[in-house]
Amino acid sequence: MGDLVAGLVRLMLQLVLLAAGLVFAAGLLMVAALLAVVFGLRLLWARITGRPVIVRFGGMGVDPAASWRRYRSWQQQATRPRGRATQESAPGEPPPFSPPGAITQDVEDVQPKTPRH
Repeated sequence: MGDLVAGLVRLMLQLVLLAAGLVFAAGLLMVAALLAVVFGLRLLWARITGRPVIVRFGGMGVDPAASWRRYRSWQQQATRPRGRATQESAPGEPPPFSPPGAITQDVEDVQPKTPRH
């Protein structure tokens, strides 16, 4: 008799855990479906109004590819042969990037000041 009760308790526990897992999976599926509907409506509204779709992560305007582009430009600058003369930048453009440890010119726009007592 004790084996029958233990078996029924085990079966009930398994059924309860299975139901809880199914409810959790259904909840995740509903959240994913709701997000897909929201993003689909945003895309549809942007297409109707003729505006570009701006991808935002977490409510902030983050460009995940920006850091990769910075890394690639730094890598290209760092691997360039140093024996050649560097190209001069056009007027109004920032100077080309120099990797850390590169020889730079002395700064001459600083005015030395006498210390106050």
